[in-house]
Amino acid sequence: MILYIHIPFCNSRCGYCTFNSFENKLDLQEYYVQALIQDLISSKTNAPINSIFFGGGTPNILHQSYYEKIFKTINQHYTLKDDCEITLEANPNLIHFKWCKALKNLGANRLSIGVQSFFEDKLNFLQREHHYDDISNAIDIAFSCNITNLSIDLIYDTPQDTKQRIYEEINLASKLPINHISAYSLSIEKDSKLQKQGIKETTESFCQEMCLALKEFNFIPYEVSNYSRGYKVSHNLSYWNYEDYIGCGCGAVGKIGNKRFYTQKNLEEYIKNPHYRKQEILNQDDVLLEKIFLGLRSEIGVEYSLLNPEKTQLLLQSNQIIQKGDRIFAKDYFLADELTLWLL
Repeated sequence: MILYIHIPFCNSRCGYCTFNSFENKLDLQEYYVQALIQDLISSKTNAPINSIFFGGGTPNILHQSYYEKIFKTINQHYTLKDDCEITLEANPNLIHFKWCKALKNLGANRLSIGVQSFFEDKLNFLQREHHYDDISNAIDIAFSCNITNLSIDLIYDTPQDTKQRIYEEINLASKLPINHISAYSLSIEKDSKLQKQGIKETTESFCQEMCLALKEFNFIPYEVSNYSRGYKVSHNLSYWNYEDYIGCGCGAVGKIGNKRFYTQKNLEEYIKNPHYRKQEILNQDDVLLEKIFLGLRSEIGVEYSLLNPEKTQLLLQSNQIIQKGDRIFAKDYFLADELTLWLL
């Protein structure tokens, strides 16, 4: 079992972001943490937890004193495996020694840092708050606190990207003491700031250039957007393996068996009633679709028995998928969507 905890506060919303996050509501942090604690207690399970992920929003906007209360609740009501992976997303400009040291002492052992780019013009386009110098400073602080499982996020397919700049981004990333990169193609989502400003998605993608550059610097793909340099994220692997997960916090999602649960997305409503869950029943077709889609976009793969034998054989003959034992794998993770739709 894995546990996702949502921290919805931000100083400002990035241009591409449509996640459940809120600006100018930092005065509600105390009330939010109180509600989150009640949510965690009522969501407790007897199953041991092998991964906890704090997402956002901006989790490191929350003071370490609040995390002391959150971790106290987790330790009282949940059983964590000895090697439990505990990750927090973090913005580079908000990482400081006291916060990192406190979180390390509480049990955090991994940071996922929202770098997005090493170029100032691209950071400005994405409407990020941090600057180039903040990146290495944040990494240095985290490493000095003995948080050695460090990942960065990168965004590509912006108007500022070229083949050369993609390569340079990965070259700069490779010099950092990190063991993981998540690289995402920019998607202009409805109601994002970029969409409202009339920005369109680029017609040419640099996904292959990004993948080749990452491989050259020993970041090995194990999912369409995730690359390991010695570390594969347990939390991610659990999702792709279609395991159950608990979701706590405003806008969080959970899944147990064939039921998916949604908390309140409105911050004030969540604080009033953190126990609320909207329930979605997944039918057999929903489950099959998700298992195939998640499996083909990652190294998890899909059980052969779940697939249409005739269509599967055609794809095997065309060399678009490969078979290892009783599982099928996509040769190119970027084709997972198309392969899934064709196989159904």
